[in-house]
Amino acid sequence: MVAVDDSPDDVRRTVFSTMDAEHGAEVMASLYGTRIRMSRPPVPRVSFRHERRLAGELCMDFHVMPARVFFVVEPLSHLLVSEVVVGRLGIDHAHGSGRFTAGDVEVSAQPGLPHLSSADGLAQRVTVLDPALLRDVAGLDDDHRAPLRLLRPYAPAAPAEAALWRAAGDHAWHLLDEGAAVSTGLMRDAAARMLAAAALSAFPSTYTAHDPLQPNPGQVGDAAVRRAVGFLEAHAERPLTLSETAAAARTSPRALLGAFRRRLGTTPTGYLRQVRLARVHTELRAADPATGATVSGIAARWGFRCDARFQILYRVAYGRSPSRTLHS
Repeated sequence: MVAVDDSPDDVRRTVFSTMDAEHGAEVMASLYGTRIRMSRPPVPRVSFRHERRLAGELCMDFHVMPARVFFVVEPLSHLLVSEVVVGRLGIDHAHGSGRFTAGDVEVSAQPGLPHLSSADGLAQRVTVLDPALLRDVAGLDDDHRAPLRLLRPYAPAAPAEAALWRAAGDHAWHLLDEGAAVSTGLMRDAAARMLAAAALSAFPSTYTAHDPLQPNPGQVGDAAVRRAVGFLEAHAERPLTLSETAAAARTSPRALLGAFRRRLGTTPTGYLRQVRLARVHTELRAADPATGATVSGIAARWGFRCDARFQILYRVAYGRSPSRTLHS
């Protein structure tokens, strides 16, 4: 059985369950855009369940396979990062192997590499990351087309990085389950970039073999930084990538990262967050709560979830709570 829910805020939710292993493999192959061959489970008529939540660049799955099964997975185009919730997961390919249990966070598929996967009573959440997003977050140019390869294939994330990944994953998963009034496109774009950054940090790869903050031989001047700042301020209401900001500044993403850090003490993403927080402040000051204006609604419009972190960011910047600003 396959159920599809298209909500008005562009979140697509697909759920399927089946007692047929072959049908389960077919549906999963269509979702991941590759060929998957699944072994027959030792126990007949075992239920398989898969849920996908998708919006823009944010794509997350949760699947349950209660029996012991094996998958032969042909090459995928994306990076898959898995969190084992229950059971055991094994990954084998030509360059390495890994065995994972509940609590582990690991890469379960690298772009372009086939692999053999074994699942035993497995429940896991999987995040699907586009290499283009990873390249942008890593500060690589658009013309960087070298394949993404892990430097420590199939080593689980360290405990601290695994905890950070789970927190980011929980945040993103819940954003994909909330209505348009709470979860906006800007919020989901920020969550996708947060997951990409967490993956790059937890799993060293050919995309992070350089230091993006080291200056290039040609220093980026103040004019390029001003162009980038102007671009960010003019387009803060929509999702922005590092690559397009660098293009507007007429420099490379890597050089722009270094220039922002040296001149402004932040990154383009950090500066954009400051701009959006300032827009929230301006709207809160102008809003009338009697007309139904709320802190959460205004914050969401600019990509912020109205949680403790947002409250702290706002108070540090403006010395008062956002609610006090709205009602003053």
